[in-house]
Formats: sequence, structure tokens, C-alpha cells
Amino acid sequence: MNAESTQWPTNVWTKYYPELLIFLKGKLRCPQEAEDVAQETFARLLSVDNPTSIRQPRAFLYRIARNLVVDSSRKKIVRARYMVDMVDLEEHVSDKPSPDQLTEEEQLYHALQEAIREMPTRRRQVFILYRFGNVTQADIANQLGISTSMVERHLMKAMDHCRARLQPFI
Repeated sequence: MNAESTQWPTNVWTKYYPELLIFLKGKLRCPQEAEDVAQETFARLLSVDNPTSIRQPRAFLYRIARNLVVDSSRKKIVRARYMVDMVDLEEHVSDKPSPDQLTEEEQLYHALQEAIREMPTRRRQVFILYRFGNVTQADIANQLGISTSMVERHLMKAMDHCRARLQPFI
């Protein structure tokens, strides 16, 4: 290998790099990506077995760069399709809870049932009527023969009890 063949890629690169970078910035519309493609162009130029056989180095550089731009565009299209597929997949997957979510919900449900069973009878009645029976506080007071303020106290204590018992799930 003579001195001319070892200096050839560097000389070509130094001579054409600025205009090649402008060309790539125009094609890719991203300065960072243009610099990456320019670097890859130089790497490919260095990998040529017999660089002195290339008669038009500028045209050769541009051909490498154009091919890399096409490759980059194809990769972007594939990534975009993949991202669309992933979004579609996430939408389909999110319709149904995962087995972990189902197990966690079941554990939470059993813990809530246990917390409700632990409450005194009157408090449990007030809580169940209000939370699960959609009965107003005034109607609960009339139905159980207690004051509305007593219904409010039972509900506050019931909620505090449930919050304390379900703390591990929060």
C-alpha cells in the first residue's frame, strides 16, 4: 500500500465533507442525524479495498450518502409502523386486565370484605347502605332510627377503618 492510497480517503473527506454535510442536512432535516450519516459515509469510504480505483470520489461519496439516507428513511418507516402496532397492541391489551391485576383486585376485594366484617354491626349497616346501596344519609338515618350526624360519624369511622386495613394495597 503506497502513501497515496492511505492519504486518499482523508484528502477526499477533508475536501468534500462541508458540502456533503449541507447536502445531508437538507435531505434529513436533522443536523445530528446528518452528522451521523456523514460519519457513516466516511467509515464506508475507509472500508473500500482499492480506493485509488475510484475515478470520481465526490460522486462516490454522494452515492454512499444517498444510500444511507434511503436506509435511514426505511428505518424510520419501520419504526413508525412498529410504534403504531405497539399503540394498537396496547389499546387491545389494555381492554382486559392482566392476570396480575386480576389477582391484585381479588386480594383487594377480599381485604375490603374482611375490613367490613370487622366493623361493629351498626357501622357496617350504615357503610353498606351508603357505599353499595346508594342510599342517602338522611334515608339511612330514617331507616335505622338514628340522627344524620350519627350516620356521618359511622361513615367517617368506617372509612378510616377501611383506609387503615387497605393501606398495603395503596
